[in-house]
Amino acid sequence: MGLMMYFGMYTPTILAEEPVALNKGGHQWLMQQSQHFIVHFRSDWVQFAAHSLDIAEKVHQDLASQFSQMPTDKTHLILEDDEDSNNGNAIPIPSPHIHLSLHPPRNILNSEGNEKRLDSLIRHEYTHIVHMEFNDRAVTRARDIFGRQLLFFPHFLTPHFLREGLAIYIEKQGYYDSFFAMQMRMEVVSGQLADLSQVANQVVVDNSLLPAGIAYLYGAYFIDYLTKTYGEEAFQHFLTDYSGYLIPGFFLNRSARHAFGKDFFALWEEFRADLITQFSDQIAQSKEHSSGAQSLDSQPFSYLLANGESDQLLAWRNNYVDGGHLAMWDSEKNQWHYLSTINGLTSLDTHPQQGIVVSQKNQNQEEQKFNDLYRYVDGQWQSLTEQQRFTQVRWSLDGQSVFATRHKHGLPELWNVTLDGQQTRLWQGSFGWIIGDMALSPTGEIYASIQQPFSAWNIMRFEQKEQSWLAVTETSATEHQLSFIKEGELLFSADYNGHYQIYRMDLTSLQVEQLTNEVGGAFSPQWIASQGLIYQAYEHDGYHLRHIHAVTALNDVSLSSYATVNEASSAPISTTEKSEITEDSQLPTLTGQDWTSAWQSDDNQSLVIFEISGSDNLERHQYGIQAAWDTKNTLGSYQLDYAYEDLWQAILSREHEFNLNPLTNKEDRIVRQDNLTLKSDYSLHGIDDDLTFGVGTYWQKVSLIKSPQGTSSAQASDEWLAGTALQWDDKLGHYADLVWEQNVGGNYSGQKWQAQWMAHWNLPGSFSLSTHLAAGYADSKAKPFKLGGYEGDQIKLYGRHQLALSGYSYGAQVGQAYTTQSITLSHLIYRVNRNWDVWPIGFGAISGSVFINSGSSWNDNQRYQALTGVGAAVQIETIGFYFYQLPVIIGYNHGLDSQLGKDQVYIKLSAQF
Repeated sequence: MGLMMYFGMYTPTILAEEPVALNKGGHQWLMQQSQHFIVHFRSDWVQFAAHSLDIAEKVHQDLASQFSQMPTDKTHLILEDDEDSNNGNAIPIPSPHIHLSLHPPRNILNSEGNEKRLDSLIRHEYTHIVHMEFNDRAVTRARDIFGRQLLFFPHFLTPHFLREGLAIYIEKQGYYDSFFAMQMRMEVVSGQLADLSQVANQVVVDNSLLPAGIAYLYGAYFIDYLTKTYGEEAFQHFLTDYSGYLIPGFFLNRSARHAFGKDFFALWEEFRADLITQFSDQIAQSKEHSSGAQSLDSQPFSYLLANGESDQLLAWRNNYVDGGHLAMWDSEKNQWHYLSTINGLTSLDTHPQQGIVVSQKNQNQEEQKFNDLYRYVDGQWQSLTEQQRFTQVRWSLDGQSVFATRHKHGLPELWNVTLDGQQTRLWQGSFGWIIGDMALSPTGEIYASIQQPFSAWNIMRFEQKEQSWLAVTETSATEHQLSFIKEGELLFSADYNGHYQIYRMDLTSLQVEQLTNEVGGAFSPQWIASQGLIYQAYEHDGYHLRHIHAVTALNDVSLSSYATVNEASSAPISTTEKSEITEDSQLPTLTGQDWTSAWQSDDNQSLVIFEISGSDNLERHQYGIQAAWDTKNTLGSYQLDYAYEDLWQAILSREHEFNLNPLTNKEDRIVRQDNLTLKSDYSLHGIDDDLTFGVGTYWQKVSLIKSPQGTSSAQASDEWLAGTALQWDDKLGHYADLVWEQNVGGNYSGQKWQAQWMAHWNLPGSFSLSTHLAAGYADSKAKPFKLGGYEGDQIKLYGRHQLALSGYSYGAQVGQAYTTQSITLSHLIYRVNRNWDVWPIGFGAISGSVFINSGSSWNDNQRYQALTGVGAAVQIETIGFYFYQLPVIIGYNHGLDSQLGKDQVYIKLSAQF
């Protein structure tokens, strides 16, 4: 039995993700500077760039009055418009830089009350920079000597809820909108307020855990509690004190005691008690009246609903674990009728004659995530647009076209798209306008929820002749998610009383009636004659579908009570002094961002590994450098990766292979492999899948550098291949490729063909099933394939010759043809999702798996017997420094062949910084 220990990068059985670049379409990029910022932008975004600098300098001025320490280096702002959703991120290493999306939030609930969206986004992300730049005492001296290294940013290595909580608190200035408050209210209602170890463990946004964004939610309310209870000065004292410790994570409680007189555990218990008191009145008032709603769906999902003026309810249901699917509600059997599996939908509508139309987010060749329109007819999907970015869609009355909205380069647009692909723009708004949910009246008029600059979301009607929008409501509330009962009667969700409820409006008299009284919130109303009102209600565990058969008005709402506060006269943001616009230079930003240190050991070698990777600010150039030293055999290895603009990728590496020596029956023959791969890919994307065609070349030099039997170490062979590959990925867990390669030099000649298929299925009961099939054939004078070993070349596209077969040594079988197959059953044993108080160690999920694999390699004149191996493994997801995932895998493999089979016990741990 051999013991293998790995402490290094764990490579999953899926092909590596392609790099991402921001300069799509070969656009010219420019840059401009102000006192504290450098903005990078496309040549057609000059106005947005100048506006961003003005906002950023105003934000800097505001934050300078709130924080005791501000960054000394200029912060880079990178403007992006490569995704149909609002996003931003801030990174302090190697230099402080922020990525800002020009696209507004796809979901109104993520932007309510945000009259100045770009201001809010910059304020949030720049708060991260200010927070993470804090340094004092030993940390300051270390940065002066060693530069901007990860360990010298203590507030970067801090729990997620503290970083995001502070950014939300500063962004909203202590005012939390109705949706945010709803989430926390339902946490209190549940009686299951999260403890400190749960919130400190939330590494990233995990949609399978509720509430979504738990670190943001609890973090913001916690920071709010600290500042109100102990004062802003105490919180600034905490920030400064913690920023002086060189060992992150271990001194959080010490800094808390210095600043607040108590550790975080005691502060958290106080905070939870305060939440119960804070929300008790709201909860009591919400429970006073009942609307008689009944549950329609027992399981929590997130829904998109539509009915097409019919008696059937159509829904896209997504629980963020098993993926999304379209289904039709059978009111007679009270169950869902499955139609199609599909992910990434942002809009849904149905027509009695023309079927279903959806808007779905897809990823194109340049890795841009754009929405397009698709029609579902007779069980088949038909594409209506290609890379047109339409995020909302509604059928016209006659079903010969659809109305669709998009935001491109920050500007809102309304279009008409016919079924044969003709597109007509009906309206374009100015920067600052956002168009949300749409609804068509029974006479064909378009209504939408729209946010104008310095106002909330209001209901407006499109006047097609004038190509303009006419306000139906002008309130300070958020009114959205529109649908019609009949002509002149509109359903929508609004937060008039601070809680989202469903309302009915008479469009003639503008009389508004409240129809629901959910403690949480009510959304997405639909009217179906046989069911009455159907909507989704937010609960602690997610959204539940409900209906009210006999609908009665609970309250009348006077819209005048919620009149808009006129902010049009607000002072505009002052213009800051800026440099001349120059061509963007990315070379100064081409420094390392991610660092990896690792150790890997088994019976044959003991590797110390160091890796650095990075890119320029625009991600045109991306690279990775890995160096490893084998202390047992005094051998060095390396790998150099470089990618340019998503189009070309180059990989140069040196590695060592330990082959079975038939004379000693040990893996004591050391072979050095020098490899070079060059490749380029082109993808065609469809709904939920893509097809990629690529070309590439692969060169490998193999040298025998050690053999106890006296084999000359000078023996070597060269292989130089050029080929093409076809890859298919349905983005739902199925992948296949077909690779053809031709020897064009070296010691080999002839062709090689290889194919593989991988599939993954989620099963009931937290089980999953994975399969892998592979086969290959090489001409008699081509380099043969090797079968055996715990890891193989299946993640490679070109130059695959080592095929994994657990339970056997590398090179257990060698031949010109091969087949392998494996099946793995995995089960989620337990989801821990807890941190050890606020210490920098925690645990995520614990899962187990069992597998069986088999394979055979042979020549034309000789066929080997198939080899079979079985095994089991347990994976424990450990989390270091609050957000570094360190999966520990403990496994056992057994080869069933009596002569070639081996027992392998292994421990594998990966760590990336």
